[in-house]
Amino acid sequence: MELFKATAADITAVAAIYGAVKKGQYCVWDEEYPTEKHAAEDQAAGCLYVLKLNGEIIGCVSVEPIAEDDDLPFWRINDGTHREISRIAISPGYQGNGYAGKMVEMLINRLAGEGVSSIHLLAAKSNCPAVSIYRSLGFDFIGECHRYGHDYFVCEKVLNV
Repeated sequence: MELFKATAADITAVAAIYGAVKKGQYCVWDEEYPTEKHAAEDQAAGCLYVLKLNGEIIGCVSVEPIAEDDDLPFWRINDGTHREISRIAISPGYQGNGYAGKMVEMLINRLAGEGVSSIHLLAAKSNCPAVSIYRSLGFDFIGECHRYGHDYFVCEKVLNV
């Protein structure tokens, strides 16, 4: 299992994962978010990563240097040395095997090595598996907010201070 920066050739597979995940019990995404357009924009910006297992893309995650959620008042580090991770997804056939946690952990290690000071994310309160993963990875739950029509935990993991 390896984490790679996505290429243009990976966008269709990422969009397929988005579409499949939207049908899941815990997912708060809708038909308009995320889409192939989001994947293409993230890939073009160098912000999209894919998790491959035996050459097959089974997961994806986006890393944003500047995010809509930077305006939340809870962040301890919000000075441009942080990153927000979003659009975290594992193909339904691979869910429940620890791949999401491993993918995020590999991304944390990569970002820490690049000098990122902290990682921000919003975890949908209704997504119990995701909440459990972020707690197990040492994210601090530092607040709550209502955005995009849903309630979220505001989570941050300080890496390099």
